[in-house]
Amino acid sequence: MHWHLHLKRAALLAVLFAAFGLTGVDAHAQQCGPEAPPPAVPLNDQMSGTRVLRRLVLGLTGTTPTVEQYEAMAAATTPEARESILRSMLEAALASPKFYERMVNFGHEWLAVGAYTTGAAGDAYQGDMSGHLFKCDANTAHAGAYYAVHEFGDSKDPARQCQDQDADGNPAVPEVHQVEPWWAPGTTVTVLGKAGSDVTQVTDSKGQPVDCGLANGGYYDPMLPPACGCGPNLVWCSPLFGLHSNSNYDFGMQRRHPYEEPARLFAHLAWHDRPLSDLILGNYSVGTNWLRALYVRFGRQMGNGALDKNTTWWRPDADNAPRDPLHPTPDDPQAWREFVVEDLEPFHLALTPNRARSGSIDRTYRFDPRTTTDAPQGIPTAGVLTMIGSLSSFPRERVRAARFLEMFACQSFSPPPADVHFPPLEVDPGTGGTCLHCHRTLDPAAISFKRWDFNPAQSSYVPWPFMPGVGRYRITKEWLSGQYPYIGTSPGYRWKNAFVPNTILTPVTPEQVKANPEAVLLDTMPDTYTLLGEHGDGTMGPLGFGKLVVRSGEFDRCVARKMYSMFIGRDLNPATEKGFIDKLAREFVAGDRKLKPFIRYLFEQPELRRGL
Repeated sequence: MHWHLHLKRAALLAVLFAAFGLTGVDAHAQQCGPEAPPPAVPLNDQMSGTRVLRRLVLGLTGTTPTVEQYEAMAAATTPEARESILRSMLEAALASPKFYERMVNFGHEWLAVGAYTTGAAGDAYQGDMSGHLFKCDANTAHAGAYYAVHEFGDSKDPARQCQDQDADGNPAVPEVHQVEPWWAPGTTVTVLGKAGSDVTQVTDSKGQPVDCGLANGGYYDPMLPPACGCGPNLVWCSPLFGLHSNSNYDFGMQRRHPYEEPARLFAHLAWHDRPLSDLILGNYSVGTNWLRALYVRFGRQMGNGALDKNTTWWRPDADNAPRDPLHPTPDDPQAWREFVVEDLEPFHLALTPNRARSGSIDRTYRFDPRTTTDAPQGIPTAGVLTMIGSLSSFPRERVRAARFLEMFACQSFSPPPADVHFPPLEVDPGTGGTCLHCHRTLDPAAISFKRWDFNPAQSSYVPWPFMPGVGRYRITKEWLSGQYPYIGTSPGYRWKNAFVPNTILTPVTPEQVKANPEAVLLDTMPDTYTLLGEHGDGTMGPLGFGKLVVRSGEFDRCVARKMYSMFIGRDLNPATEKGFIDKLAREFVAGDRKLKPFIRYLFEQPELRRGL
């Protein structure tokens, strides 16, 4: 009968609730719950006009607005007037040389490469592949004149020329030449001995002809043989500064310039309103005389002397090529001037008569060493992907692939989760073992970057950069044999262990390698492979990689993320903000992948004007 009591209690509670105008739910809320929250007030996080102005100018130029600019913004009384000032300041900032400097600094952060020190050993630097000129001391008979370390060979002191002495220290007046040097157009330098002569060929101890344009012989390899001239306008030699330093901090050191090249190309594209896709698709770059000389010497070492008598590459006023705004005078050899790389180094292929723009993504050069024993013409130029500095900074093909995927596709490589199981590693890290986690992406990409290495076989003192299988550097079975005298010799011995047939990195058969040892250098991704969800189009080398990165859309999304972080100040999360990143990428492509239109779009975004 207890249920009758429950009914009576319920009825009594209903009467009490009704008397006080309460429902059962309301009564429970008053007795047990908190008070209802007040209505939300929208957060006022809109920055003032002066703060937006500061953010705009600081982001684009790295400096703050002037007092006059602040005062003009503070005096603006309407939103329309403030927006007009911001638009005007945006255009002024984009036209300021400080914008170029800001882009150079950002280029170093984004396109981070190491110092160009490969080719430096002991107390000398010979990554320039040139004979080295030194200056006579101030207290000598020929103070300030240049002399070559190769003049007397290894065993004699070449500085004796400065004191009017021969190789044995006997009185003798050296040859004296007045030459206009490639590194200082419009000036004349004094050169002692044969270095300033027009001797282009000598005979070695075995009676064989020696080309003076190639770096040969001597302890200070690569040096010119004794009695060789330095070529027209001394183009085979270099006045070396800071011999005992591996640093690249000083623009007076030649090694600083290849380190600088990627960032300078990015700033050049931004300043001259070029597509940023030219960073990995373009057949052109920018360079000072110091950098241009490296490309010229590289081509000469590879076996092409087409530029020996060319006097235009080192004359800054020889053409009207676009240049940086910090060196506007036409005769400045330190200006970062645009050039088609093949015009200076014939083995960096242009494949088009003129500069390759974003619309020239179809540039194609196909070469398959599995079907021919001929040498390739070279490798197609592909912006940062084929620069001397960037390739030498990352001295192995897999490392190059990883760094370039990080730079241009915003990929990241980290260890696999502990609970993931992989097939056992047998031979190929691309198909088994925990390394498979990264190598299934890295190895198809790394195929493109095989044709750049360092060759100590020409010099026991320092390795030189070269393109394996290209020009005069043909690869034979002896290089890959691992037998005496090639035991442990790099790079052939390394290739023997790294380029294993029937692997992801080296998709060739042992039979194909036997027919042509250079088949291991196959640097075209097979059409059965995919990278970033895309099949390759058969283009050889780094350009094939670059085309694939752009075609996949990853380049556009990556640039959108990096530019948003740079100018808006916040990293975008690809996991939670994919739709927004895709939208930004579409805007970037709609502006022909040029930076300035994309910056204008970003500075219209509401997030730019928010802050607390």
